[in-house]
Amino acid sequence: MLASPVRTPVVRDAGYAVVSNRRSVPIRKMATLCLMALLTCSGITFAGVDVNFGANVHAGDDASLFVSISAQYFDRESRDVEDWQRRCYPNPDDLAVALFLSSNGDRDPDYMFGLRKQGLGWFEISTRCNVPVGAFFLSLGRDPGPPYGKAYGHWRKYRRDKRHVMKLSDDDIRHLVGARLIHEYYGVPLETAMKSRAAGRDVQSVMVREYRSRHGGRERARADGDTGQGKGPAKPEAAKPKQKHGG
Repeated sequence: MLASPVRTPVVRDAGYAVVSNRRSVPIRKMATLCLMALLTCSGITFAGVDVNFGANVHAGDDASLFVSISAQYFDRESRDVEDWQRRCYPNPDDLAVALFLSSNGDRDPDYMFGLRKQGLGWFEISTRCNVPVGAFFLSLGRDPGPPYGKAYGHWRKYRRDKRHVMKLSDDDIRHLVGARLIHEYYGVPLETAMKSRAAGRDVQSVMVREYRSRHGGRERARADGDTGQGKGPAKPEAAKPKQKHGG
């Protein structure tokens, strides 16, 4: 299980805010992401957005669980994420990248899939989707080493001189996005998230393994009983109402 940091309050609000002419984002998510960015820049860790999907999780169905995790993190409908996974991005690392670029740019994963079929790399696609270069990078106190060192080297040069030509390979972007997803979803230190990715496992393997290390006991207990649930992406478990006691 990845080490968890000190928890901090979660920002909550209501309503939606339009961030482009293509998509609206819940204000509560924007506020939470802004808080995450501020805490990361200041070196403070945060709680993450991990939830227990409860009885909706099907034992051994890693792909479905990753869809649910991705939908939770990127604030998407599970059925949409499952559709993109099935039609366009069977590779979980590429699914995460497409959702990340869509969240930080102004195009959807279907548009990106068309560019991928034309042979374009993820960095060129990110430019066409108006994703700022800085979206891939978070503040670090030291050189992260491989497989992140080369990308961060380009980033440092670019920050000093905007004339520097940024170069990020598909693998660079998969590693950067995967580490950020692990870091922000589970609220673990960025260095810890990077190490888990550097071990060679794809983002689905890391995310699912960490989920089951945190919620696996309850998941197995529910799997032994009759949940009455059909197949499909998991949904967060609904909170049970508190019982009133007399006296």
